[in-house]
Amino acid sequence: MRYKEIKPTNALARFVECFWTLEDECISQPIDAEPIQAEPILPDGCVELILNFGAHFEEFMTNGHKERQPNNIVVGQMTRPVVISPTGSVQLLGIRFHPGGTFPFFRVPMEELTNRVTALGEVTAEFERDLIARVDAAPSSSQRIAAVERLLSERVRNSKYESWVPELATRIVQCGGRVSMDALATAAGVSGRQLERRFLRDVGIGPKSLCRILRFQQVFQAFQQKTFSWAAVAADCGYYDQAHLIRDFQQFAGQTPASLLENSSALTESFTRKNRRSDFSNTPA
Repeated sequence: MRYKEIKPTNALARFVECFWTLEDECISQPIDAEPIQAEPILPDGCVELILNFGAHFEEFMTNGHKERQPNNIVVGQMTRPVVISPTGSVQLLGIRFHPGGTFPFFRVPMEELTNRVTALGEVTAEFERDLIARVDAAPSSSQRIAAVERLLSERVRNSKYESWVPELATRIVQCGGRVSMDALATAAGVSGRQLERRFLRDVGIGPKSLCRILRFQQVFQAFQQKTFSWAAVAADCGYYDQAHLIRDFQQFAGQTPASLLENSSALTESFTRKNRRSDFSNTPA
């Protein structure tokens, strides 16, 4: 699969982390072939809007059933893996929003979308109509992205809603989740309870959950840098001990770190933060 990220224009950089495309040739399976492997997409702290121009994807539900995903979807904040499988040619265009960066575009409390893959039309039918009208007139991926950027920029210019939450969410991202809740509440001038409520509304998860997900995602960077001691990885990524790292993997990945990292797939790896090194710094919280 060919995965590519495209940086947004400066006007959108506050809200959009990147645009991305994922493409693959038509998957042609003999009738007696093994089914295409299901692959987990892991929580990464972002909300995504995905347009599918290829064959549909199937999502494996917790009850063991499979459901066909809509073509145009919003993937809310996730605190568990989403297990999916392509059924044919893959041709996706995605918009990855910064935590809290959706507020000029979606007029719904983001907690309503958490742990859900929702048809875009159910979130905002009017926005979907405008979006599809523009991308349908664009013959190439680059032109589709340019059309989407223009629409998003118009939404930003017309938006009157402001929030201090994205700034705090950016602080959490920059320090890899290593910040205290008291420090965040003090920076915002609100109580801990107000901080939690505003994050749920604007980000979709609370600040503590976002910190945990970002620490979890750093494990992939540490592993790629060939740090093979799990105790050392836990310490490097801000975990109290190895047991806490394993606990987060069980929740966010549904399996142990060794199992996931030894059997990871190209699709799973495309959507981890290990390729987004600039997100993290060693700036003290």
